[in-house]
Amino acid sequence: MKLAAAPIEEEPALEVELSPSVIRILSGALDAIAARGVKRLSMSDIIDASGVSRGTLYRYFSNKDQVLSAVAEFVCTGFESGIREAGKGIEDPILRLKAVMQFYARYTEENSPGRVFEVEPAFHLAFFRSRFSRYKQAVLDALEPTFDYLDTQLGEPMNRDGFVEGLVRNQLSTLLIPASDQWKQLWNDTADNIQKWALAIAASRN
Repeated sequence: MKLAAAPIEEEPALEVELSPSVIRILSGALDAIAARGVKRLSMSDIIDASGVSRGTLYRYFSNKDQVLSAVAEFVCTGFESGIREAGKGIEDPILRLKAVMQFYARYTEENSPGRVFEVEPAFHLAFFRSRFSRYKQAVLDALEPTFDYLDTQLGEPMNRDGFVEGLVRNQLSTLLIPASDQWKQLWNDTADNIQKWALAIAASRN
């Protein structure tokens, strides 16, 4: 598998083999960013945080900017793969929606280290702004069978893009304001509530 290490500004990509060593480097870089911030971050910090040798780091990356670009792409491709896999093989459209939403909530909580946003908000914001459309497309792809089902129940196409954008924006907001237990319950109940809404509309038309 290749990792396209595109900078946050989406300039020409540097292909990096996503080997165990590279994963260690990128995971360590995330920890180092959370501890020191991007401006103070050095290649030595990345070495210390990842536990790899200097030779191993420079075998894959020539400078800090290349590491930062790869970190951003690593996080994004991890989400894209995970969200599409979350509903794979689930034929029931509402259970598929539940699985996708539960994965999204879990991924945000486990893979977006809070201190990165606190220490380096500009890095986080640039990342999400440049990859927002990719996040949306991954969710759209994962929920295509669910939307097909809802269109049938409603008797007309629903606004898939608007619905998914709402989901993505809502989940990203938890980086600014951590999700309360009440919010988590609302998020988890969304699939059942959408089904009730769609069935109620379908029944009213019969």
